[in-house]
Amino acid sequence: MIEFSAVTAGYGSAPPVLENCTFRVAPGERVALMGPSGSGKTTVLRLIGARLQPRQGTVRVGAQKISYMFQEPRLLPWLSAEDNVNLVLSDGPATLAAARRALEAVGLGDAAKKRPAELSGGMRQRVSLARALAYDGDLFLLDEPLSALDADKAAELLDLLARHMEGRTLLFVTHSLAQARTLATRICVMDGRGGIAPLEAP
Repeated sequence: MIEFSAVTAGYGSAPPVLENCTFRVAPGERVALMGPSGSGKTTVLRLIGARLQPRQGTVRVGAQKISYMFQEPRLLPWLSAEDNVNLVLSDGPATLAAARRALEAVGLGDAAKKRPAELSGGMRQRVSLARALAYDGDLFLLDEPLSALDADKAAELLDLLARHMEGRTLLFVTHSLAQARTLATRICVMDGRGGIAPLEAP
């Protein structure tokens, strides 16, 4: 599904964030990507989502449809929550019910008509998650999907994600080892030099 072969990548003229990185995610695998800030976790997702091109090496992605949740919500401020979700469906009335169901699944059914400015940071993050779930790709790329939520809400949505991702391919960035152990079938740690290694069991 995903294969990095000796990938070097970075931004502009700055030194590379990833150097000679080799990494593979098999179909149906759920991989948590951990590591210190600046080690390249988001860069890996950007390469997979074709939002960044490698300087060297190759990135192969077998998915036909990618659900991508960015670290920031990226909602259109002039649209309601339901319309922001509906953008990835049909952007028309025929799929509004599906958009509302996705919002209900993340606990925002009552906020469907509200615009992003009327929502808290955690609520905006949940709209972004609802949008990714509604699009329902065969590959999910989630960049710290629960970082803005309190512990109770994060636990509730972690359970939702665990159910939804059954049988799907997932690569997600997190700083929470507990979340990684709940959701992932494999946990990998970036070393800040382009290496991605499996986390040793404690």
